[in-house]
Amino acid sequence: MSFSELLSYRWRERFFRYAPLFVWLGVIAWLSSDSGAMSETSRFVRPVLRFLFPEASEETILTLHGLVRKSAHVFVYSVLAFLAARAFFVTSLAAIRSHWAAAAIGMVFITASLDELNQSFSGGTRTGSLWDVALDTVSGAFAIGLIYLLLKRRFMKKLLGQI
Repeated sequence: MSFSELLSYRWRERFFRYAPLFVWLGVIAWLSSDSGAMSETSRFVRPVLRFLFPEASEETILTLHGLVRKSAHVFVYSVLAFLAARAFFVTSLAAIRSHWAAAAIGMVFITASLDELNQSFSGGTRTGSLWDVALDTVSGAFAIGLIYLLLKRRFMKKLLGQI
């Protein structure tokens, strides 16, 4: 393999490692805008809730809509944690690679903080919440914990298989 082929391979490897992470950060930034406001998401969430629960009161629909939105926080930031862990676990930067879990949780926390800060300046349509930062960070940490347990289990199976 020539030097230029090696550089091209490394560039492609890095691109496929980090591109999904950056795309997901873009999704979070879009959701952090007014496009992710409750008034916007209600256009498609509320009809689904009305279909599923036709007898539900308006108050119940509003509560369920809020629950759907909080569940979206858990999903979105768990995916972010997974993508960050995927990128950091094999990065060429030794300091990040050796602390991939902490780096991934740190990225989740920083992203969640910037997300809520952005919402607090949205002109009244959105409000930033420290509770959402906590929910997002705990969701990401839980996802990292699951990844860690799966990796540990795989390592132990491999280790025990060699004995």
